[in-house]
Amino acid sequence: MDEDREALATAREESVDDNNMDDNPPSDEEEGEDVFDSSEEDDNLDDDEDEARKVKEGFIVDDEEDSDKELVSGTSKRRRKHRRKQREEEDDRLSEDDLDLLMENAGVKRTATATSSGRLKRLKRVGDEEADEDKSEGTTRTHKEDSASRLEDFFSEEENEEEETTTTRRRAEYDELEEDENNRNRVSHKTGILDELDDFIEEDEFSDEDEETRQHRIQERKMMRDQRMKQPTQITGLSSDKIDEMYDIFGDGHDYDWALEIENDEIEEGTLDVGDEGNNGQYDEETGTRSKKKITLRDIYDLQDLKKNLMTDEDMLIRKTDIPERFQELRQGLVNYGNLSLEDQELEKNWISDKTAVDKNFDPSYDLTEFKECVGNAIKFLSQDNLEVPFIYAYRRNYISSKARDGFVLTEDDLWDIVALDIEFHSIIYKRDYVKRFYKELKLNDEMVDDYFENQTTASVAELNSLQDIYNYLEFKYAQEINEVSLEHSETNGKKHMKNSSYEKFKGSSLYKAIDDIGITAEQVGENINSQHQIHAAVDHPTQKPREVVESILNANSKDLQVFTSNVKLAMDTVQKYYALELSKNIKIREKVRSDFYKYYLADVVLTSKGKREIQKGSLYEDIKYAINRTPIHFRRDPDVFLRMLEAERLNLLTVKLHMSSQTQYVNHLFQLSLETTNTSELATEWNNFRKTSFIQAVEKIFADISREIKDDLEKTCQKLVAKTVRHKFMTKLDQAPFIPDLKDPKIPRILTLTCGQGVFGQDAIMAVFVNRKGDFVKDFKIVDNPFDKVNPQNFEDTLDNIIQNCQPNAIGINGPNPKTQKFYKKLQEVIHKKQIVDNKGHNIPIIYVDDEVAIRYQHSERASQEFPNKPPLIKYCIALARYMQSPLLEYSNLSLEELRSLSIHQHQLLLPIDILTRALETAFVDIVNLVGVEVNKATDNAYYASTLKYISGFGKRKAIDFLESLQRLNEPLLARQQLITHNILHKTIFMNSAGFLYISWNEKRQKYEDLEHDQLDSTRIHPEDYHLATKVAADALEYDPDTIAEKEDQGTMSEFIELLREDPDRRTKLESLNLDSYAEELEQKTGQKKSNNLNTIVLELLDGFEELRNDFHPLQGDEIFQTLTGETEKTFFKGCIIPVRIERFWHNDIICTTNSEVECVVNAQRHLGVQLKRPANEIYEVGKTYPAKVIFIDYANISAEVSLLEHDIKHQYVPISYSKDPSIWDLKQELEDSEEEKKITMVEARAKRTHRVINHPYYFPFNGKQAEDYLRSKERGDFVIRQSSRGDDHLVITWKLDKDLFQHVDIKELEKENPLALGRVLVVEGQKYHDLDQIIVEYLQNKIRLLNELTTNEKFKRGNKKEVIKFIEEYSEVNPNKSVYYFSLNYENPGWFYLMFKLNAQSKLYTWNVKLTNTGFFLVNYNYPTVVQLCNGFKTLLRSNSTRNRTTNYH
Repeated sequence: MDEDREALATAREESVDDNNMDDNPPSDEEEGEDVFDSSEEDDNLDDDEDEARKVKEGFIVDDEEDSDKELVSGTSKRRRKHRRKQREEEDDRLSEDDLDLLMENAGVKRTATATSSGRLKRLKRVGDEEADEDKSEGTTRTHKEDSASRLEDFFSEEENEEEETTTTRRRAEYDELEEDENNRNRVSHKTGILDELDDFIEEDEFSDEDEETRQHRIQERKMMRDQRMKQPTQITGLSSDKIDEMYDIFGDGHDYDWALEIENDEIEEGTLDVGDEGNNGQYDEETGTRSKKKITLRDIYDLQDLKKNLMTDEDMLIRKTDIPERFQELRQGLVNYGNLSLEDQELEKNWISDKTAVDKNFDPSYDLTEFKECVGNAIKFLSQDNLEVPFIYAYRRNYISSKARDGFVLTEDDLWDIVALDIEFHSIIYKRDYVKRFYKELKLNDEMVDDYFENQTTASVAELNSLQDIYNYLEFKYAQEINEVSLEHSETNGKKHMKNSSYEKFKGSSLYKAIDDIGITAEQVGENINSQHQIHAAVDHPTQKPREVVESILNANSKDLQVFTSNVKLAMDTVQKYYALELSKNIKIREKVRSDFYKYYLADVVLTSKGKREIQKGSLYEDIKYAINRTPIHFRRDPDVFLRMLEAERLNLLTVKLHMSSQTQYVNHLFQLSLETTNTSELATEWNNFRKTSFIQAVEKIFADISREIKDDLEKTCQKLVAKTVRHKFMTKLDQAPFIPDLKDPKIPRILTLTCGQGVFGQDAIMAVFVNRKGDFVKDFKIVDNPFDKVNPQNFEDTLDNIIQNCQPNAIGINGPNPKTQKFYKKLQEVIHKKQIVDNKGHNIPIIYVDDEVAIRYQHSERASQEFPNKPPLIKYCIALARYMQSPLLEYSNLSLEELRSLSIHQHQLLLPIDILTRALETAFVDIVNLVGVEVNKATDNAYYASTLKYISGFGKRKAIDFLESLQRLNEPLLARQQLITHNILHKTIFMNSAGFLYISWNEKRQKYEDLEHDQLDSTRIHPEDYHLATKVAADALEYDPDTIAEKEDQGTMSEFIELLREDPDRRTKLESLNLDSYAEELEQKTGQKKSNNLNTIVLELLDGFEELRNDFHPLQGDEIFQTLTGETEKTFFKGCIIPVRIERFWHNDIICTTNSEVECVVNAQRHLGVQLKRPANEIYEVGKTYPAKVIFIDYANISAEVSLLEHDIKHQYVPISYSKDPSIWDLKQELEDSEEEKKITMVEARAKRTHRVINHPYYFPFNGKQAEDYLRSKERGDFVIRQSSRGDDHLVITWKLDKDLFQHVDIKELEKENPLALGRVLVVEGQKYHDLDQIIVEYLQNKIRLLNELTTNEKFKRGNKKEVIKFIEEYSEVNPNKSVYYFSLNYENPGWFYLMFKLNAQSKLYTWNVKLTNTGFFLVNYNYPTVVQLCNGFKTLLRSNSTRNRTTNYH
C-alpha cells in the first residue's frame, strides 16, 4: 500500500510540473495490468497485515468497546421508536421466500444467523457446517474484518483526502443515516465504529424522560462532541491551529443541529406528522392539534435544480421501484400496465408477431407457430418478468430462437422493437377499453359494434384506426343519445356538449325522407361490401326519379324547407352529401376499403409551382421530384425517400398523393357490388347515377382519411428503419476494443498523441500529451521546433526522440483540423524510422490516425474545463484522442446528450425526431455496454468509468446514481456479487437484470479476509442463477465420478471444481470435449429449463472470463483521413465538380493552388491556357487570385487533386445521378413537359433582359431581389447569388442567405469599366477594393459566413425573433434574480446585424445593443472584435466601464 501511495504521489507531481520530466521510463507494473484483467485492488494486503494489527490494537478496539456499551443501553428503546418505519421499509425488501429462492438458484443458502437477526449477511452454500458457528465468534470476526477494511480505506486515501477533518466525515455519515433509514438497519449491532454508533445514538430521544433528564443528556452529548472535536488532530496529524482555522472557515458540521433536534422532539411528541404533505398540515381531532408540514427537498432546493440532478419525487420513486428504469420511463402514462386478460395476451402475441415477422422475411409458406411462441416468451419476459433486452438475449436466448440449428433468432433489434410494440399495444387496449366504456354508457345495442368487440381473436382488429372508426361511428349515428347522456352529466358538472348538430338537423327534417327512397341503407351497403356479395339489393322508386322525389318532398313541406324551394339542385346535393356521409362513417365499408387500400396503394409526387422552381439539380429533393408509383416495398428499402417526401410536402414544394392502382375501376367494382341495380330503364339509370354520385363522394372521403392514416403509419415505419440504420452505424463506433499494438502482449498501451494545430510550422507550436495505461493524463509537451526547418532539422528530431524515450509510449495517435496534419504525419514516420525508435520492449511504435469527433467536442466542453481548467484546448484535444485509443466506448459514454446528437453518424439522421434519435443511440449503448460489462469496484471511485453504468441492464441514470451512492456508503469494495443482495444494494428484479453484466475482479488475496464463495465466477459473464451449472460443468470437465460430485454438492463445496479447473493446463481441451447439447436436452427434460446457450456461455467464460468480444480498434484510413482533415465529403468534393481555387505558386509550367478546405491542387501544363496561348502561366494567372476549376483526379492518400482551368472543362460540370429514372417509377412525361415550359419561360425572360447585363460567372443569375430570395429560400445558410443591381450598370449585388427567410443584399461598386456593360476592373465593397468577383467571394463573403456560423453555434446565441428572446431572458432572470444574463439574436429587420440583449439582474431593465457582422469580425460600439470570444469579453469590458462611469457621475 505504501508503494502504491508513493507511485500515486509521484505521478501527481509529474502531472503538475510540465517541465521536469523524469528520465526513467515508466514500467508496465507501475502503470497498468493486462487489458483483460481489470483487477487493481488489494495487491499489497500481505504487506499491511502487521501495520493493520498494530493500529487495531491502538485505538479501533477501544472504540468497539465504547460503542458496545452505548449500544446495549439504547437498543431496545431505539427499536421501539423506529418499529413502524422498519415495518414500512421491509415491504420494499425481498421476502424470505424470494431471498431463499434466489440464493438457491445461485447455489448458496442463507445462514441461520442472518435469518434470525433480521438482516442479510453473506450467503453460504447448502450444507455448510460453518452456518452453525457461535454468534459471538461471528461478532468478533465481523469486528476485525470491518476494522481492517476501514484501516485499508484510511491508509489508501490520498494526501489531500487525509487532511479532511473527522467532523466533516461525521456530518456526512449523519446525513446518510437521516437520509436513508435503511442504512441504519444495515449497520451491524456488533461492530464498534465509534463515530457511526455515537451519531446513531445521539439523535435518539426518549419520550418518557422528564425535562431535567433530557437537558442532562443533551449536556453529555455536547461534552462528547467536544471530545471528538479534538480527535482530528490525532488522526490527521494537523496542528490545533490548523484545525481551528478549518473550523472557522467550514464550521464543525453541526450548525443546524438545533433544527434537527427540534424536528426530532416534535416527532417524538407527536406534533409533527411525517406522513403529511399538505400545505397546512392535518388537524387531529383527538389531540386538538394541527400537524406541521414535513420538510422535503422541494422546500430546500429549486425545482429546476432537482430536475437537473434527478432528485424530484418522481425520480426518487423510479430509483426505488424494482422495475428497470427504461421500462418505467416508457410505461409512464399507461394505466394498469401488465393487467391484460388471457385473451388480450394472446391477441398481443399475434399482433406483435405479425409486425415483427415482416422484418424477418419469412417464406410465405413458413409455419409461424414456433415464431409466435418465441415472441410470446419475449413479451412475457419483458412485461411480466421485467427483464431487459440484454438479459433476455444473453440468458434466455433459447426461449426466443428456433430449435433448428439454422432457424431464426430474435435479435436484439427484434427485442427492442417488441419493447416498443408492447407499449403501443397497451395504448391500443386502453383506447379500446375507453371506447367500450363509452359504448356501454350509451346503453345501445348496435350489431356492427357488438360484432367488432366480439371478434377479438385476430391481431388485425387491434388497431387504433379501427377503434377510431368505432368511436366516430358512435358519435355520428347516435348523436341524439350522446346528447341525452351529456345533458344528464351537465346537471352535475355544468357542461354541455352537443354532437353532429348539422346532421341531426338534417335527420330531423322532412328532406331526410329522400334517403329512404334511395332504396338501400348504409348498413345494408356495408353488409354487401363486407360479404362481397349483394345480399341486399337496391330498390328503385317505382314511379319517380330522384329529382321528382325531392320536389314532391319540398312541395309537401314548403314551410319547413323554404331554403330549398327555389333551388331543387341544392336540395338534391344535400341529400347526396348526407347519404355519402352515412356511407363514409359505416364501419364495414371503411374496414374493407382500408384493407384493400393498404394492400395496393401507390405514392406519387405532385409538384407545386414553388417546387418546380426550387427543386433543381443538386437539391436535397432532386431524386423525388418526379417520383411515381412508389410502393411500400420501395420505402422499406429506402426509408429516407418517404421521409424526405413528407419534409418537402411540409415546405409546400410538393404533395404526396396516395392512390390505388386502377382506383377508378376499384370504385366502380364496389358500386356494382353493393348499390347498382340490374334494371336498364331510364328511371333505374337515374337512380343508379344518383346513388353512384353519393358513393363516389363517400369513397373519396374514406380514401382521404386512410391516406392520412397511411402517411402517419408509413412515417413511423420509415423513421424506425432509419433509426435502426443509425443505431447500427453508431454501434460500429462503440463496438471497438482498445487499440492493442501487440496482440501477443494484450495490454492497454501507453499513448502519446500529437497535433500540429493549424499547421503553421515554425510559428504554431506542436502539442503532445502522454497518457498512461490507466487513462490518466501524465504530462503535456509544447514543441516549438519547426519539423521542416531546412537549417536545423535535427532540433525537432532530437526533441521528439527525447519525448518518446522519456514517455516510452506503445503507440502514437495523431489528428488535426487541416490537411497539413498529413505532412506532419509523414514527418513523424520519417523521424521514427531514421532514429529507429522503439518502445521499452523493442517493438516498433505504430502511428495511427484517430477519429477526433469526440475530441473536437471535448476540447471546448464544460467537462474538459472542470477536469483541466488550466490547459489550452489543443492539450484537451490530445487528451481525448489518447483516451479514445484506450476506450472508444468510454469516450462516447461520457458525452452529453446534446453532444451525442450532434455526432455525424448517418446522412439521414436529421430526418428523425429527437426522441427517436436519442432512443436509437441509447439502445446502441445498452447493447455494447452489456456486451463489455462493468467492473463494480472500479466504477465506485472512477466517475469517468462509471458513466457506462446507466446503460447496464435494469439500470438508468437514476438507478446508476443510486447504485453508486449505495456502494460508496459501504465504504469498502465488494467481494462477491451476492453482496449486491445481502447489502440491500439491489432489489430482486434489478439484480436479475444486471448481475451477469456487473463483474468483480478475481483476486486470491481477498480470500484471506473474506470467505465468500464463487468469487472466481463473479469475474465472468455467468449469471448467479447458473453458478450451480458452472460448477457441474467444471466437475464433468475434470472427469470426477458422480459420487464425488454428489459428496461435494452435499458439503456445499462445489466451487472447488472451479478452482481446480482454472489451474488445470488442459482445461480448454477438457471443456471443449463436453457434449453440451445432450446435457442441455437432459436438463430441459428434468427441469423444463432451456439452457443450451447458457451452457456454451459457461464453457467460454470458464476458459476466459469476460473475454474481449468487441471488434478491433479502427484507425482512420484513406478517404476517412481525407474527410476528417478537409471536411469534404463525396457530395462536396468529387471527380467532375467545379470548385474555386486560389493560386499559390508556379512550379515550372505547372500551377500549384489550394481550395478553401486547403486541399492542394495541381494544374499541369495541359490543363491551363499557357499551352494554347504559348505563354508562361505566370503571365496569364496571378498568385493569390481565385479561379474556378474542375476536379480531374483526387489523390486521397496525399490529400491532393489534379484540376483544370480550361474554360470548356469548367462549363460542363459532371453531377453524378444516384437515382433511377425507370419509367415505371419516374414521370418522364411530366419532366419533359416541365423542362419545355422552363425553356419557354427562360426564353421569354432572356428576350426581356437582352438589354440587361450578362456577367460570365457561375454564381451570376438574372434575378431581381425577390427572385434571388425565393431561389435561396430552399438553399443552405451561406449560399449566395450575384445579380444585377437596381442602382445602375456600375453596381452589382451579392444576395446571400443568413438564416431561414433572412437574406442580405451586399452592394458592389464597379470602377474602371471598359464599357457600361463590362465588369469593372476594381470592385468596391464596404470601402474595401477587390480585383474580381472570386476575390470578393473568398475574402469577403466566406469570412462573413464563417463568422456567422461561429456566432450562431455559440452558447450565448438564441434562436427566435426579438420577442421570443426577450421573453426567454425575462423568464431566466426571474428564475435567477441575482444573475446577469445576455444573449445574441438575429436582427430580422436589418439583415447583417445582431441584437445583444442583456439584463444586469431581475430588477434592472432589459438593454439592447446592436452588433454588426463584418468580414473581419463583429462591430460593437466603435470596436471590431475578430472572434465571438473577444466580442463577449469586449462587451463585458464596455459594460464594466459604463458602470464605473455611471457610479462616478452619481458620486459627483
